[in-house]
Parts: sequence; C-alpha cells; structure tokens
Amino acid sequence: MKRLLLLLVACAAPQKPVERPNPEREQRATRVPRTPPATPDAAFRESAPPPSAPVEFHPPVPKQLALSNGLPVFLIERHEVPLVTVSLAVRSGADTEAQGKAGLASFVVDLLDEGTQSRDAAAIARGFEDLAARYSTQADADSSGLQVTALAETLDPVLDLFSDVALHPAFREADVERVRVQRLGQIAQILDDPQSVGQHLLSRAVFGEKHPWGFPAEGTVQSIKSLKRSELTAWHQAWFRPDNAALFVVGDTDEKSLLPLLEKRFGEWKSGKPPKPVQYKVPRGTRTVYIVDKPDAPQSQIWIGEVGVASTAPDVFPARVMNHILGGTTSSRLSSNLRTEHAYSYGVYSYFETHREAGPFVAAGGVVSEKTAEALGEFLNELQKMKTGEISEAELADAKDSQVRAIPALFASSEQTASASARVWAHGLPADYYAKYQQRVEAVTREDVAKAARERLHPDEMAIVVVGPASAVRPKIEALKLGRIEVRDANGDARKAAAAATGAGK
Repeated sequence: MKRLLLLLVACAAPQKPVERPNPEREQRATRVPRTPPATPDAAFRESAPPPSAPVEFHPPVPKQLALSNGLPVFLIERHEVPLVTVSLAVRSGADTEAQGKAGLASFVVDLLDEGTQSRDAAAIARGFEDLAARYSTQADADSSGLQVTALAETLDPVLDLFSDVALHPAFREADVERVRVQRLGQIAQILDDPQSVGQHLLSRAVFGEKHPWGFPAEGTVQSIKSLKRSELTAWHQAWFRPDNAALFVVGDTDEKSLLPLLEKRFGEWKSGKPPKPVQYKVPRGTRTVYIVDKPDAPQSQIWIGEVGVASTAPDVFPARVMNHILGGTTSSRLSSNLRTEHAYSYGVYSYFETHREAGPFVAAGGVVSEKTAEALGEFLNELQKMKTGEISEAELADAKDSQVRAIPALFASSEQTASASARVWAHGLPADYYAKYQQRVEAVTREDVAKAARERLHPDEMAIVVVGPASAVRPKIEALKLGRIEVRDANGDARKAAAAATGAGK
C-alpha cells in the first residue's frame, strides 16, 4: 500500500520539460554586435565642438539733437522692425516733494492720461488703442516721464496724442478723485505685504522723517488724502519744462523725418521760472532695530541698510563689483551662507540704488521665522567680512564678467533702450556712459573693491528692520545686543505700534 501511495505522488508531481536543442537561439547568444558603418563626419563626432567666439555687444550712443526751444532730443536709429519709441523724461521725481506730500510726483504722472483740455480719459485710451500704440508712465526718486511705442507709419498722429497728454493735462476733479481711490487701494495692499513694509520702513529709517525718500513713492494714506488739485497742477507746471526735460527716440526713423514732427508738437513749449531746489540733510545715528509685528508670519522679512553711493561717484563701479560679490546673485556670499549653508532662506540679496544723489544700500531677504535672530546674525557677519575687503581673484573675475554680461539686456527692445538712455540723462551721466561701461568695469582692481568696501559699508551703523512675529523673535534679537529696539506699525508709526502692543489703542 505504501509503495502504491509513493507511486501516485511521483506521478502527480510536475515534470520539468526537456529542453531541445535550438541552433538559432544559440547562434543569437554568441553573435558579436555588428559595428555600424563609418560616416563621413565620424571623426568630427568623436569630440565635442569648441565654444564659439564670444559675442561682442556695443551699446548704442544716441545722436544728440535739439528743438528750437532748446529741448534736447536723443536719437537711436533701429530699422530692423517698423516701430518707434518716444520717451519724455523730466529730471524731477519724489525728490521735489514737500514734507507731508509723499506720492505727489507719481500721482501727477498717473493722471496725465486721465484727461486733457480737449480729450477725456476714454478718448485718450481709445486713441492709443486705435493707433495700436503702447503708452506707459514712470515716476522715480529723481525723475519722471511717459513713453509711447507705435508703428513708424502712425508716428505722426500718435505724437499728437502723446504731446497733448504730456503738456496739457486737465486734472479734472472727478479724475483726481477716481485715481485717488485707486491709489488708496494700492497703498492698502502694500501695507499688507511684509516685504513692502520692510522696504518702506528701512527707507524711513535711513533717510529720516523730513527727506522725501524716507516715504513710499506711491505716498501714504495721509499724504494722498491731503493732495489738492491745485497742488497737482502746480507741480506739473513747475517741473514739466523744456529746460528740465529731454526726448528720447529709438526705432525706425531718422533725423530728417523726426525733427519736424517733434518741432510741431514740442517746439512751442515754454520754460517758466524754475523752483528753488530743496536741500535735504540725511540724518546719521547709532544702529537701531525696528520690529513690525506680524504674529502668524511663517517668514520674517529682514531689511538692513544705510545711505549708499551716487551714480556719479568716483567709486561707483568698485562699489557695484563689491556688491555683486556680497549679494548680487544666487551664488553670492549672502546667498551661499543663508540659503545654501544654513537653509534659513529661499533667497537673500543686496544692492546699491543709485541716483544723482546717493540712494540706499540694502541687504535683505525673507527668512524662516524661528531662525530670524540667527539669520540676522549671519547677515551682519557677511557684511563685516565684506568690509575687510578680502576677496579672491576668482570672485573679482566672476563679478566683473557678470556686470558686463548684464548690459545687453538693457537694450533688448526699443522701449528698454529709450529707458536706459533716459536714466543716464536723468542721473547726470554722459550720453556714452554705457558705451564705456565695460571699460570702466574691467578697470576695477581688488584694491579698488577693498577700498569701496571699507568706505561704503558700515554694519555697526546700519538700520535694521524685521517684519515678523515680534513676541517670538524679539527676545533672541535682544540677545544679539545690536542696539536700541523700537516697535513700529506697518506705516512706520512708533506711537500707534506701542499703543497696539499694550492694548491702549483698542
């Protein structure tokens, strides 16, 4: 019986199939891969091609012309596409605003296309649209202006509209009130943005309560509410003058055809008596830390700065090269420290904002809230290290190369070219400024950078602004012993912030 069971089990077990010889499969397994036939370019493909020769860019130098009333005209001809850009620049901006009138210059510029003596806002908008023209304005710290880009064949009628907007704004009460409401809405959004709050409060800390650059270019709630129509009209009449302005034309046109068109619209423009320039003194004090409370913010905004360098300063190029090493790119010292090494931030940076007079130097960035004090300490460590002026040849070469390579982007379009030329003029620089830019950058030495760092960076005196959860970050910042600490609100007001913190403001 036992033998019968074993026999049944053996019969039920699966039998391994017997493999039969397969000559074709064996031949495939032993086959040697076939070498592809040689091609005519086989030798060429064996090595990577060498880099092409560097592309040389030569920034254009505008031709300098003038109308019969002395209004300067700067012309750059570009005939590749049938477009022409015309910019009217004025050497006046926020620097002309009286105390308590922040935002006046930008308010005036915003109102230019809201109505003239012969057209309302709808007619102006429809006119530019029908002519396929692109219109824009700008108001800066020390300049203002407007710009239009149009087809070369429609330049004549476009200039009719453009000159009317520039020279004959009506500032009707209804238009003023409509733009005022829009501006107040814009300011409300800004006050809710921690980055904007930090930037504006730093400007106030650096330039003081009496300097116009201490306040936002768009103004404050109080200043915009206070502006009257008569003040808008007076500002336009005072600063929009041919002896305080210049025209910049870039595109498919030439001197012969352009000047008669401009003379017809701007030749009768008269200059009035120039206002007396206002002199402002920038305060200088001990280092202070300003904290703006954002209780639930996952990030703190850190803004550090002081008065920087003017566009015409002898050491402006060494200062720019130095700043590039410090915080000008994502591979800079600040970024390598706070982002790459410590993971405190997604991005930090520094810059010099240059104008006819010295604008601010700023080092800033958003950091993880619980590491605010540690990140602030690293900011100051890098600033102090940079102040020694110790840089490597590799850092110097990279910074100079990056500075030069950034220039072509300023001339990518006719609009950008006109804006770059207008900025040069507004800052009191020569017309060939960009043509000689590379030469001046390449002349910068390590000693020049070291000198600029020693003379332009003062970490022990810089104002510090932190926008973040005050109760969490203040004790650790106090432990750093950086100086006096003040609490401010989003408007920069100390008394309201103190009242809110104690509950007295409720």
